[in-house]
Amino acid sequence: MKRFLATFLLFGILLSNQHAWSSWITKKSDTSEKVASIEKEYADGLISKSECNKQKSKVLKLNKISETICDNVKVKVAQSSWIKKKSKEEVKKEKLNYIEKKEKETKKEFVKKKKNLSKSIKKWITKKKTKDKRHYNSIAQLPKSDYYFTAVDGSGSTFIGYFISTDYELLKKYEIEVDKDLVKESEIVGQVFQDDGKTQCPALLEKKGDKQGVIRGDIYIKCPIKEYIGSWTQTGSQGFGNAFSSEKTRLQFNFSKSRNDVYTYLSKNKKNKKLVLKDKKSDEIKDSICPEIKLVDNKQVFTSSDCKTKVAKVQAKDGNFSLMGFATDNEEVQRFSVDGRPIKLKSDGSFKYNGKTNSSKDVYLVATDKFGKITEMKVSIEVLAPSKKFVNNKKYYALVIGNSEYKHWDNLVSPVNDAEVIATVLKEKYNFEIPILLKNADKASIEEAFFKMNKILTEDDYLLIYYAGHGDKNPSIQKAYWIPTNAGSSFDRNWISTSFVTEMIGTFKAKHVLLMVDSCYSGLLKSSNSNLTEVDGDTSDNVFLTKLLNRKTRLFISSGSDEPVLDSSDDKHSWFAKKFIELLKSNNNTFTSRELYIKIDRYVQSNASQRPKYDVIKETGHNEGRFLFTSRN
Repeated sequence: MKRFLATFLLFGILLSNQHAWSSWITKKSDTSEKVASIEKEYADGLISKSECNKQKSKVLKLNKISETICDNVKVKVAQSSWIKKKSKEEVKKEKLNYIEKKEKETKKEFVKKKKNLSKSIKKWITKKKTKDKRHYNSIAQLPKSDYYFTAVDGSGSTFIGYFISTDYELLKKYEIEVDKDLVKESEIVGQVFQDDGKTQCPALLEKKGDKQGVIRGDIYIKCPIKEYIGSWTQTGSQGFGNAFSSEKTRLQFNFSKSRNDVYTYLSKNKKNKKLVLKDKKSDEIKDSICPEIKLVDNKQVFTSSDCKTKVAKVQAKDGNFSLMGFATDNEEVQRFSVDGRPIKLKSDGSFKYNGKTNSSKDVYLVATDKFGKITEMKVSIEVLAPSKKFVNNKKYYALVIGNSEYKHWDNLVSPVNDAEVIATVLKEKYNFEIPILLKNADKASIEEAFFKMNKILTEDDYLLIYYAGHGDKNPSIQKAYWIPTNAGSSFDRNWISTSFVTEMIGTFKAKHVLLMVDSCYSGLLKSSNSNLTEVDGDTSDNVFLTKLLNRKTRLFISSGSDEPVLDSSDDKHSWFAKKFIELLKSNNNTFTSRELYIKIDRYVQSNASQRPKYDVIKETGHNEGRFLFTSRN
């Protein structure tokens, strides 16, 4: 009986050890990678079984070397026996070939990762421009930023840099030109500098997830000779990570919102202790620099610094004026005032001040740092004569379609609600005639509505066409369709091609036509694909608006591009329609189709994963006009 119990106990210990080994092996960690590598070398005949047992036992931190731990590895017997007969030089050559193969695989993996980088990263890296061509040699020299960055690569080279958010005004402040279309909100752009005194590397941090306050993401650094791709983790104000080049050069980096944190990290490296001391002295000198005030007025930028006064001029329309800009110091601005009134600056140093005056006067902006150094800006406010309200006596028509109830498709929440409210506001506030308002319309009703509108319109008229409902596309020909309520779930004769819509618009006599489409794949409408960037004049300038009356307009605004769009927000209107309705109700003067698109675009992108589109309807006779919404109240 005792012998049986002892045997049973020994068998249990062996099972538990085997289970421990299995659990360690199956974990996705550095340990598992090392174990897999050892097993691969043993299977390929590069090491003996005893060496395999020894290395695996060491990696798994066993108390003694296990003689059976490599039994489960399938060995290529013929190859192993053949290798035993080889010389040491031949074995060494085989191992070098194996390493070379691994390096090639690493390069392939790097190329694959680079290929899979988001489009926005690729575009930003190639198109990003900066006016600031200086090479920064110390942390102290870096401009005030959201994050400070430092890194050391495998060769011992040191990198420093800064990262800033994708806020457009902040980017402008740092004199970094970034197309707003290129960079998403989840990305942070930056510039990295090598300690060779010349190498500059644009960089980008892309957020991938945020769980329980721990943020993770990818990093891409493009230097002239090497490119680094890797990942990072951030907790609180500090982050760290690793990146690798195609040559397997490792770049260990840290970043933080505080310069002191970066100093601490740098000082851990003996080579950088002198650099840290130099930095701190440089910081003390830099603290003596005067604050800087930047005033942004339309496309003009006024700057005042070095404790000197700069004179700026701002126009006040109807007695109202707005002052926007930045007040910054190398550390922070202790006090900032406008016309003697204390103003609280945002975290990036930005400010906005709205004022009113009956006569022209001077307003002073004053910034004071912690050392009591003062910089001021004198702003001369010029009061303009009250502008006369723009008079637009042209006839306005609207064809409004909202489809919510379908026979063969899922029903929708918002389209009918959107159509009813839009039609009401257009009629009551803008004097639109609504000869046709279609709700839950079939194909015949929609086509008939277009033919009716063609008979009504004259050469000076305005026409707004609004469609909300299901949409789909034919992927093989990249063609979009409107889905009437009687359309089949797959393509049939009841689908309405957007080509029919554009052809009909081309026949309309009306001088100004704006098509607004709130459906899936609405951006595939036949367009110029010009990424239209109109430059609007001052909409309070009646001369400018009058010129637009005489230019033919054929434009469209869609709720998305080549993509599905959301049905509704939280109040039974789509995000697209909700902003359109809001703008219509709040306007008391005149706004253009471009102004409408800009505001809808920003709103929709911040609330939904879709990108509205604004372009010319191709081959319909557009001649640089704008569609004007003029309130008649």
